[in-house]
Amino acid sequence: MNNPRTRRCRGDAGTAAGELIVLIPMIMLLLGFAIMVGRLSTSGQDVTSASRDAARAASLRQYPAAAQADANQAATNTMSKSGIGCQSLSVSVDTSQLQPGGQVSATVTCVVGLGDVAGLGIPGTRTVTATSTSPVDTHRGG
Repeated sequence: MNNPRTRRCRGDAGTAAGELIVLIPMIMLLLGFAIMVGRLSTSGQDVTSASRDAARAASLRQYPAAAQADANQAATNTMSKSGIGCQSLSVSVDTSQLQPGGQVSATVTCVVGLGDVAGLGIPGTRTVTATSTSPVDTHRGG
């Protein structure tokens, strides 16, 4: 006669494959989400570094136009070294206190596209902004 144990096992045949078929898309979705969150986090850190570098570069200059130009160059260099491709990058510098003992602030804004994240084709962008302030040396010529 048929063993009840054998019958029960035969009825479960193929369920592991079915479960795997259901789980793979969910795992891929979670993996894509983790990659997207990681990219946005890294982008935030890189934009903060770019704003810090821009503020420092601007604080070393004596005239506002030169400070803005150096800040733009420093932010662009930092972002290109990071490997984060901004769809648009803007640098705004506050030079109202650009004098010995004053300070300079730089705000860097990067629009990060999400379409190429893990090949998922996620539509949209995320704007990442950071502001940093750097003191102007008190002993420089003014």
